[in-house]
Order: sequence, then structure tokens, then C-alpha cells
Amino acid sequence: MALIIFSWIYIFISAHLFGTFVNHSFKLKNGLVVTQFLGFFLITLFTSLYGIFSGINSLFHVILFLINIGFALYLKDILLEYIGIWKQRINDLSTFIKIAFFIITFLIVAKCATAPYLIDNEFYYLQTIKWLNEYGFVKGLANIHFFLGQTSGWHILQSVFNFEFLYDRFNDLSGYCLWLGNIFALQRLNQFFKKEKTGRKLLIFGLFPLANVLYFQFISAPSSDIPVITISFIIFWLLLKGNKNPDRSTFITIYLLCFFTLYIKVSTLFLVLIPLFLLIKTYKYCTKILYPIILFGFCTLVLLVIKNQVLTGYPFYPLQVFQIVKADYALPESIQDLFFRYSKVYAYFITFEEYQHMSMLQRFLTWLQLPKLNGLFNKLIMVLFLLIPFVIQKFRNRKILYFIYFLGIFQLIILFLTSPQYRFFLVFVLFFLNLATASIFAKKKIIKTILIASVVISGIPIFLPINLNSFTKDRFAMPLTTFEFSYLLLPHGNSKTYSNYKIQKEGNLKYFSPVSSDNIWITGDGPLPTINSEQIKFFKENFGIVPQLRTDALEDGFYSKKVNWK
Repeated sequence: MALIIFSWIYIFISAHLFGTFVNHSFKLKNGLVVTQFLGFFLITLFTSLYGIFSGINSLFHVILFLINIGFALYLKDILLEYIGIWKQRINDLSTFIKIAFFIITFLIVAKCATAPYLIDNEFYYLQTIKWLNEYGFVKGLANIHFFLGQTSGWHILQSVFNFEFLYDRFNDLSGYCLWLGNIFALQRLNQFFKKEKTGRKLLIFGLFPLANVLYFQFISAPSSDIPVITISFIIFWLLLKGNKNPDRSTFITIYLLCFFTLYIKVSTLFLVLIPLFLLIKTYKYCTKILYPIILFGFCTLVLLVIKNQVLTGYPFYPLQVFQIVKADYALPESIQDLFFRYSKVYAYFITFEEYQHMSMLQRFLTWLQLPKLNGLFNKLIMVLFLLIPFVIQKFRNRKILYFIYFLGIFQLIILFLTSPQYRFFLVFVLFFLNLATASIFAKKKIIKTILIASVVISGIPIFLPINLNSFTKDRFAMPLTTFEFSYLLLPHGNSKTYSNYKIQKEGNLKYFSPVSSDNIWITGDGPLPTINSEQIKFFKENFGIVPQLRTDALEDGFYSKKVNWK
């Protein structure tokens, strides 16, 4: 825990310096949490540009450190002013909020120190970040494991703040992100307690910590779900705060945060509708600032396209359209088709053949009637969509809330056409639940009681052994591990699937394969390149292709070679 806290101090300083530069450049008026996320966005873009040419290694950190010093000197007067504002904000917090903050902080750091829960961490998170640290963006990397083509902006940022040249157990950026989300929520909750009768809008966002028990299962690995949920809540807050006519600062901030979220996860495309919606409403007011922010968005899109092109050979991956440059390392269509099939049926727990023979209604009923946690959330989604229009009538900002509601419908339709996993829809589930709770329990004493109960419940799985797998049908779900005394200083390793690796060879490719693994996609924290030999065998037997080096050097990338298999 101690080492995680030290790393977070540096993350805080770096993000705030970069974020303050963004605020200063666009003349924005943002608080601590929003400034941090704007700083993350700028660091991610800078890292992406750097990763085209080199690995995110010690030299990168020297450059980042020098930039931090430059920003500190350039912005020293603004930074000193921030310190005064922070002191005042801390003094304004009630004793209850301060105690809640310290307990939640302890629980978040404690959870980050334990072993990661998400299986995706073992599939490709760790390997994605290792490749970024060693080589940056590698041509055709998806050919050795098609999950590596999904390299997220959040993984790019984690490759900066895992400090791989110093220590090999920092993998907790999502935990830091959740910590920021809780700070943002507790500030709103503190304001609500001061104006209870008129603060329902504040309460919607102040209730964010109630779902910590759910968030905690994502934060010991760099899951992109946590930043997507947290930033989306902030965007929704800025929308409601701006009401009908957001000011210049609010409009630019929403625009930047929407593009950051899109760079983290392409499935959040629905968020792009928000700045378009605001632009239509405030076009005359925003014409003077339109060109700079469009340029900023264009640069983000260019980096996204370059990243996809290098990793997969397709600029708009996972789409196979608009291939700008035909590269020898482009991912074969057969592998992409497998990825699409895998994604589509994953949420239904059926085979692709069963999926094909089902009508839309049958798929919907199958999805709705899934057992355990999956079916519970799916039913909850449907209930919320039926009831939320009635809940919205109790609030003043109805137009904005209805706009968010229709964004949710749009997202749900997109998910049904792709992969309707409930975790891709958690943003709206949690927001609508908070909306409903705020409409029913808008009393200070009740909210305090609920918050205390949620803190206790969220802490139980950290210190007491609980089998969460009994609540899910996901065959890839891993058991939880509890906090140990040794974690007070040193966190658990980044991988939960400790394994020995043996060197294998396929053509000109030498690779490391896990000695014992019950899943062909698992690579864990193995040395580069790690590929499960069973995975190579699977593609060789079923598709007649094997991954090969383009040259003698790993940094020159990979391609898929057709072979005859008998």
C-alpha cells in the first residue's frame, strides 16, 4: 500500500501540471478532479505520439519529468492559487465527509494492493502494457494475439504510470481513477448536506460511492470501464450544471472529456453526440473557440487511426473498412471474423451457431433470462428504462435528463447489435439508479446511513473470503483474493496466474508459452513475446495460419503466414 501511495503522489503531480496547462491554454475554470482528467488526456496523447517511435521507457520518463518541471515553472502562480483553493475546500468539508473520504481512500488502496480479479488482465492487459514499455506501437502486434489489437488509451496511460524501470508491481491506475471519482462525489455530497431541500441534482452524483463494492472488482487491473464510468458521470454533471446554456469553459471541458473517453474505449461513441448537441444549441456563442477544439479533436482522431493502423493494419479497427494502406502485417479477415463471433456471443453464453439460428426476439429473451449476476443486471436495465421517464418528471432539469436517457437507449441498441455485456452499459445503469435513489431518499440522515452501509459492504470482500463466482455464469471469472498484512508495504504482483513459461518455436518465431493453463488466451505476465502454444495450434488447425516475425527483430512486428496443415 505504501508504495502505491508514493506512486500516486507522482501521478497526482504530473496529471495536475498537465491539466493546469490545458486549463490555462483554453482559459478553463475547472476544479481538482476535472483538471486531473484533462491532464491524463494530454499525457495520453503525448505518450501515443511518442509510442509511434519508441517504447515508454526510462528515457520517456526523463522527458516527462523535464516537461513537468517546465510546466511547474511556467504555471507557478496559478499552482500557488490552487493550493489556497484546496485548503478552503478541505476546510469546508464536514467531519462526516472527511471521515468517509479517509476510509474510502484506505479501502481503494487496500484493494489495489491485492491480486487482480479481471481475467482480461491475464488475457492481454499485462502484455499490452509490456509491449508499450519495450517497443511502443508494434506493427501487426494483433497477429500474435488478436486481443492486443484493442490497445486502449487507458493502457497507454498505464504504461506511463506503471514505472516499469523502477518496480514491477504498479498496475493500479484504475484505482487512482476511482479515488478521483469518489473525491468528486464527496464534494457534491458535502454541498447537498448544506442545501438539502434544493440539492437533488448534487445528490445524483454524490451517490457515486454507493457502487464502490462493484467498482472495487475492476481497480486492481487497468480496466477501461472505471475511467469510462467516472468521466461519463463528470460529463453528465457538467451537462446538468450548465443546464440550458453551458458557458464557454463548460462546453470546451465536455468536448475534451468526451474525446478522451472515446480514445479510451471506442464503444463510448455515443458520447460524441453530447458536444454535437451542445454545439447546435450554442453555435453562435462557440464560433470563436470552434476551430481550436476541432483541431484538438482531429489530432486525437489521427493518433487513434495511427495506433489502429500500426497494431492491426486497419485504421478503424475492429471495422475492416477504409483500409488506407494495405500492409503486409494486416490482421487476416478470418481472425477478425473470429473476434466478431467471440464478441457477439460472449454476452449470451451460447455458441455462434446457436446465435445464428436465433431470431432477435429469441436472443433478447436469452439475454434477459440469463442466470445469476448477468441476468440480474440485464433485467435491471429493462426495468430502469421503463421507469426512469417517470422519475425524470420529479427533477427540474428534465430536458438534459431526457437527453441522457435517449443516449442510453442509443447505446443499448448499439450493444444489442454488437455485444450486449452489462458492464458496457454500467454508466447508464448506475446513473439511473442514482437518479431513482435521489428522487426517493433525498434526506440527509437516510443518505448518511446508506453511505455508511455501502462503505462497510464494499470493505467486506477485501478482508473476508467471498466466492463472487457463485453470482456469475462467466466461466472465465477468477476467485477473489483477500488483503494480507504484507500488502501494507508491498502490493501483490500484477498477475494472478503465476506460471512457468517454456520457450517454443513456430517457424521463425520463438516465443514463451505458459506451462499450465486451462485457457488458450491466457498469457499472464510472461516475457515478450508470450503466446499460448495451444492458441497457435488452434489457429494453425482451424485457419491454416501462424504468426511470424516480419524481420529478425521483435520491434519490426509480426504477420500471419498461411501454412498447409494436415
